[in-house]
Amino acid sequence: RLLNGGDLFWDFNDAQFTPNPSPGIPNPSTIFAAGFWIGGLDPAGNLKLAAVKYRANGSTDYRSGPLNADGTIDNTSCANWDRFFKVKGADIKAFLDDLPNFANNPSAAVAAYPSIMGWPGWGNPYFSTLNGFDLPNTPGGLAPFYDADQNGLYDPLQGDYPAVKLQATPPFVPAEIVWCVFNDQGNGIVHPVTQAWPLQMEVQLTTWAFNCPDDPVLNNTIFTAHRMLYKYTEPMDSCFVGMWVDFDLGCYTDDYFGSNPDLNTFFAYNADALDGTGTGTTCNQGVPTFGDHPPVQSVTFLSRKLDKLVYFVNPSVGSWPTGMTEPIFPYEYYNFLSGTWRDGTPLTYGGLGYNSGSGIPADYAFPADPADPNGWSMCTAGIPAADYRMLGTHKIGKLQPGQVEELVTAWTVHPDPDLPCGLGSTFDEISGVRAQYDAGFANVCSPLTAVDNILEAPVGVFPNPANNAFTVQYGDLPVRA
Repeated sequence: RLLNGGDLFWDFNDAQFTPNPSPGIPNPSTIFAAGFWIGGLDPAGNLKLAAVKYRANGSTDYRSGPLNADGTIDNTSCANWDRFFKVKGADIKAFLDDLPNFANNPSAAVAAYPSIMGWPGWGNPYFSTLNGFDLPNTPGGLAPFYDADQNGLYDPLQGDYPAVKLQATPPFVPAEIVWCVFNDQGNGIVHPVTQAWPLQMEVQLTTWAFNCPDDPVLNNTIFTAHRMLYKYTEPMDSCFVGMWVDFDLGCYTDDYFGSNPDLNTFFAYNADALDGTGTGTTCNQGVPTFGDHPPVQSVTFLSRKLDKLVYFVNPSVGSWPTGMTEPIFPYEYYNFLSGTWRDGTPLTYGGLGYNSGSGIPADYAFPADPADPNGWSMCTAGIPAADYRMLGTHKIGKLQPGQVEELVTAWTVHPDPDLPCGLGSTFDEISGVRAQYDAGFANVCSPLTAVDNILEAPVGVFPNPANNAFTVQYGDLPVRA
């Protein structure tokens, strides 16, 4: 499930990141919800920050739409951009095959390929015809595309087409691309969730998936790229960006988590071999479980270093110090973003990581392989399973007006770990995903040069058209983001 309010993978009530779903019955998920956080200090030392969690009273610090050059946006623009733009790789292949037939008949192209002709690429002359409003003329670009004539303008009848285009890779075409744009300015001068001042940040979110019968790891991975355009007039310092993740591996009361700094990864795994409350395979409130086959769920920063991994707890499950619980005030959100606890207490090595007694500062909670008896993991620390929320962050540092940053993330499900405390081939699989990214996805089964491989791919998109939320069902992972 795709959402354009900064959050991912839920429908405001239920989890939607569901591996290997079976139709007609409740299916367990690996992630309940996730969200994009960012914050920093202006030259006067004022904290500016945006985040989203569970949409209490429908609230998020973000609204849909691109910002003007001066960092502003009006309600009409927010409403116009409350939508998603999606395209299939198979349609791009068919469009390019048909392109010679459209040279003198653009209306036929509009009718046959609306997702390509209406793509919000910079300068698209057909955009307003299909979408009912004009593209903005603002710096920073819009949806990514392959630019056949290298003129910087999207014109599909000149051979341009939608593509994933990252800062570190040439354009490529997966099986499915979904794009939206949101900002932290449209909800007013004080954010409703964090009560912080806005940064005047535009975020362009590209989500994609592959269908690779010979590569089950890619089949079990969803990719996101958050492209950040900073449009305030003054620099920002001590800026951190993060992904907040509420992992729920089926039953939410028996999850462990950890991190692998070398792979820029954090992950969740089941505390024992059975997914369920206590020693059984059923869960409180009838939540579907994975029974005796709970997977591992990993989150990997591909384009940036994972600088910090912290966590906080659901205070309704267990008894915890206040400093370990959910943030409420702006500085508490920023404390977590910058790698400390809610109350500013440093994360320290050992135990819970909160006033652990070691005095050894730590950048990452539980950074050891859970199978290592001598490392610091939740397994070796003997911590009770509970309902934990993770925050993996990257330090941008100084952010100049007009600066563009990008956070590319892989969300991968790893079946059949060696529980308890063994992750099976999880780390090798993450290394494989990273190798594909480092190679620009050049060897993946479904770039445009091999798009025939995906013509029969089981892709479903609903509802269509959509606004506010969007579901992509692709291969083994239906995802609402």
